[in-house]
Amino acid sequence: MDYSVVRKVLIDCFKFDSIDYERAEVLTLAYDTDRSFLYQGKYYSPLVDTPQDDLETRGTHCVSVSRIISTIKGGLSHGNARAPEGRFARALITKRLKGVLQRGRYPFSGMEESIWADILDVTGAKKVIGMQPSRELCAAAHKRGVWVADVQHGVVAEQHPWYGEEFRAAEPREQLPDAFLCWDRGSERVTNVWAKARGIDTIPIGNRWLARFLRPDPHDQLANDVLGKYARDAARLPNRRKTILVSLSWGEYTIPNGFIIDALERVIRKTSGEYLWLIRLHPNQLKGFATQEKARFVRYFESALQGHADWEVATKYPLPVILKHVDMHISWSSSVCIEAAQSGVKSALMDARLKLPIYDRYYEYYRGIGMVQMIEPTEADLDAWIARNSISRLPPEDYTEFDRAYSKLIEFLATPGSASNPQAILS
Repeated sequence: MDYSVVRKVLIDCFKFDSIDYERAEVLTLAYDTDRSFLYQGKYYSPLVDTPQDDLETRGTHCVSVSRIISTIKGGLSHGNARAPEGRFARALITKRLKGVLQRGRYPFSGMEESIWADILDVTGAKKVIGMQPSRELCAAAHKRGVWVADVQHGVVAEQHPWYGEEFRAAEPREQLPDAFLCWDRGSERVTNVWAKARGIDTIPIGNRWLARFLRPDPHDQLANDVLGKYARDAARLPNRRKTILVSLSWGEYTIPNGFIIDALERVIRKTSGEYLWLIRLHPNQLKGFATQEKARFVRYFESALQGHADWEVATKYPLPVILKHVDMHISWSSSVCIEAAQSGVKSALMDARLKLPIYDRYYEYYRGIGMVQMIEPTEADLDAWIARNSISRLPPEDYTEFDRAYSKLIEFLATPGSASNPQAILS
């Protein structure tokens, strides 16, 4: 973890928050990493602000909360996010200390639960949506009859400690959300196998950020503005036969330089006259737990790949926009492969850990239908995969059923009052 993050937590411990939470029907939550897109001078959360905007358009007011260790708040954020930094920091430190003393057990934090309880009581919110709502938030919500949903933001797999049956099926019901809002059928299967028996819904709504750009609504000002600006920037890139996207992971200690293996670097250099290579940094490398990696990457890029690839355009614009214009995707192990698959783009992953029993079911659904493929991290295997897949792009995944489910979800969230019987709308 970045030293600056640790420093921020320690400083925040001495803050005493005074925050105005107005009344709202829905509470949304995200981390700085989730608020990854800068639009009109404000950081936008693709997966949370998208439904929040849809709700606000319908007259349903939302209050957004930034999770622990967040710096994007107030006027910096699209949703005017609130961040009780002091209380969250103090709760986090006591939670970590409790975890040391209670090894093998989850260190449930009464301090954190009380923070969420106060926020829910002041706002009067009856529904909550966001990335990985904590056990403490779920507990506070359930005591108040508030409906809570987890919004998928990456890989969902049997071996993932937040979603797998082995990790969560036996947890107290009050510490679990009421629904998992997932992107695809594979993710739906993972949680539904254990959550349904506990009265928890798994609702496949698709990736709503992806949906906005794959089929842009003429009235969606953000999507159309961004697509227009991208077209102008992309016109300045070299004209090549095909385009290949390389997505980076943060904190990748298994790669010597931390970013791109030597074999892939050699492939990029020798084929840059034939293929347009785009490199995309992880949001955490821009603002989050690994911001120090961006400067290191730029130094690496300038010394090894300058003139053979471009990283700024692919990092600046939303991933769905980039995926509309690429033919292949290569990564060490990034969950970008899910969004690529839904965009009709095949991915090659090289991390040998994805073959181990603790990870071999990651991306299982898209690996099973051939959209995600494991290859050896060698120059020969990369050359062969690119040759096989240079004309492999397919139409985007059919979102008809996902769109229908999302419309029902928005209708439910926009309906005032208690969420005691969501099945009346969600079924």
